[in-house]
Amino acid sequence: MSSGGPLNIICINQDYSTTRMLIKEKPKKMKELSFHPKGKEEGGLRTKGYYKKYYQDKPLVSIITVVKNGERYLEQTIKSVINQTYINIEYIIIDGGSADNTLDIIQKYKNIIDYWVSESDKGIYDGMNKGVDLAKSEWIIFINAGDRFYENNTVERIFFGKNYDVDFIYGDCEIVYNPKFSRIQKAGEIKNLWKGMIFSHQSLFVRYSVFKKYKFNINNKIGADYEFIYNGYINKYKFYHLHFPVAVNLAGGLSDTDRLGSILSWWSTVNKFTKNFRVNIHYFILFLDTLIRIGIKKVLPAKIYNLLLKGKYNIFMH
Repeated sequence: MSSGGPLNIICINQDYSTTRMLIKEKPKKMKELSFHPKGKEEGGLRTKGYYKKYYQDKPLVSIITVVKNGERYLEQTIKSVINQTYINIEYIIIDGGSADNTLDIIQKYKNIIDYWVSESDKGIYDGMNKGVDLAKSEWIIFINAGDRFYENNTVERIFFGKNYDVDFIYGDCEIVYNPKFSRIQKAGEIKNLWKGMIFSHQSLFVRYSVFKKYKFNINNKIGADYEFIYNGYINKYKFYHLHFPVAVNLAGGLSDTDRLGSILSWWSTVNKFTKNFRVNIHYFILFLDTLIRIGIKKVLPAKIYNLLLKGKYNIFMH
């Protein structure tokens, strides 16, 4: 362990992004939240008296992982975070009360994670809200179990020595369909957000101050992330588009498995703010198009579908 400089910065382990810039002084107004004391487990660097703070040239970035029964993918997500080259990262894991070996994996990294908690919750968006309440940073990103950063220097590339006069920073992502096939999903321009989710939430950094006004709507079971982002857009928060991949995520998430439900959720969200003929026509066509694609996928033999997926036209991709 070493320390130095007037800021009393402590480095426990130079090998990991989360253990390079620690302080012993507890930030003002910080408290560990107790959601459901019965059956709750928690741990991490904070419980040992180590904290993080914001620096002008190295803004503190909170990376939050929400997981439940994610033993298959969680470790690769953790490694992606702790192997980032950026030196001022706060890592929080919210477990929804896993019944598999997820907690064993978390315990393996308990001296590298800033804070983790395991308890029952009301779903993924409830877990994401808990993570926000626990974050003490300038920027927040959600990298959930199975997701990872595109490169080890991704966070450093975006934040080291930089200050942004914006509230949302988003980029492209790589989508992995199977071990042999993936593709880069280019993010859309923010002016087209009314057409649906134009980027992956795994590739989105949000300024903490935005969460002081908005949280994820836990009653929106499929599209609460889109609702949150669209709220920010309608209320004139500033967006900045990174034209390079930020994250890698697996196909088959909630919005993939219930594609029609996602479209209906987007449609409902936009209609709260923008009720016009163009919006309704767009979503009606999108719904029918997706319904047809799903039907084709069901009747085609798997081998032919995989060939189309890999082919030049990728007719099943949006």
